[in-house]
Amino acid sequence: MKHIATFILCFVLVWATPLQKSPLNKVPTTDIDSRIINGDLAGLGQFPWQAALYANSGSTTFFRCSGSIISEQWILTSASCIYGYDTFTVLVGVVDLNGSGVLAQSSEIIPYYDYDSNDYHNYNIGLIQLSTPLVFNRYVAAIALAENLLEDGTDVTISGWGSTITNGEKSQFLRYADLVTIRNSECTAIYGNSILESVVCAESVTTPVKNACNADGGNPMVVDVNTNPVHVGVSIFMSGNGCDSGHPSGYTRTASFRNWIRDTTGV
Repeated sequence: MKHIATFILCFVLVWATPLQKSPLNKVPTTDIDSRIINGDLAGLGQFPWQAALYANSGSTTFFRCSGSIISEQWILTSASCIYGYDTFTVLVGVVDLNGSGVLAQSSEIIPYYDYDSNDYHNYNIGLIQLSTPLVFNRYVAAIALAENLLEDGTDVTISGWGSTITNGEKSQFLRYADLVTIRNSECTAIYGNSILESVVCAESVTTPVKNACNADGGNPMVVDVNTNPVHVGVSIFMSGNGCDSGHPSGYTRTASFRNWIRDTTGV
């Protein structure tokens, strides 16, 4: 099962190259800043933890990526989303980005301390602290964080705003898709040996393919989304062969950084 969606007011597209499983010719990946293709439309309140993150740069504010509410004052996302930016405006409580939601400003931007912007595969996780706490309701709420590593062959759900086809126009509506996690050895066979155990890959098992795409990294990967939702991963990379290539996308494992999140946020 597959993928991600993305929203964009303004965004940066990044790519990888064609997939090959030969151990001598690995497929490059790209910083996902991802989208979801062939996803389903989300209902209002279906993913109350979902946050749209707008980078503030000078007099300009533009959609940069997505994140997840983990408490009244903390957003969990990817380090590659927030690295290099000083402040963010966070929008929550919406599925329609042109609709009425709740806005909050960041007070601190915290990429993981070992994150290297030249290596988006590893240690790619980050936090945003909000200057004022959110007020929770049926449309705005925190998601629980995984304490244990995700197993192979697990059904997961990803969600976000964005293009529904490779290089297509953005969607203003939140979408979601179901994927299945695969063994790290399978992912390494495609992308090479740069992927640590703190990363998990997931792929679509449907036709048409569902998957992460450009321009909305930081999207949450969640298990038991309809019964007991738990955040298990953060979207970080995709195949350079395109969003609809059928190649797996990559996610930082939430549980691998659970102690760091707890120590930093108290959550």
